[in-house]
Amino acid sequence: MFSAYAVAAAAILGAAVGAAAARGLQGKAAPKAYIVTEVEVTGDMAVFQRDYAAYAQGTVEPFGGRYLARGGQVFGTEGEPPKGRIVISEFPSFEQAKAWRTSDAYMKIVTVREREAKSRQFIVEGVAP
Repeated sequence: MFSAYAVAAAAILGAAVGAAAARGLQGKAAPKAYIVTEVEVTGDMAVFQRDYAAYAQGTVEPFGGRYLARGGQVFGTEGEPPKGRIVISEFPSFEQAKAWRTSDAYMKIVTVREREAKSRQFIVEGVAP
């Protein structure tokens, strides 16, 4: 009888320790990363749309990225507001964001953005989960 209680207690203790370890591992996940791009199309909008914008999303997805904002309304609250569009992309990690930005697929189209627009782009590491 004692051994049955000991086994049950050990099982309960093991489950509790396992659950605590799982929670601890979840807290160790890498923070997400965000790529913020400010784009003012100064060249041919049709070329920009056809040769860059139409392909950009397809280069983001293989790296686990997704768009959080892509154009839309912008309201400046401090400083000079952006003149063009704001695009914010989310990636699972800082490394994935950098890998996307230097990927062959993106390198094939980024020259169009650089030629047809004035832009700024930067990667921001998010807070740890």
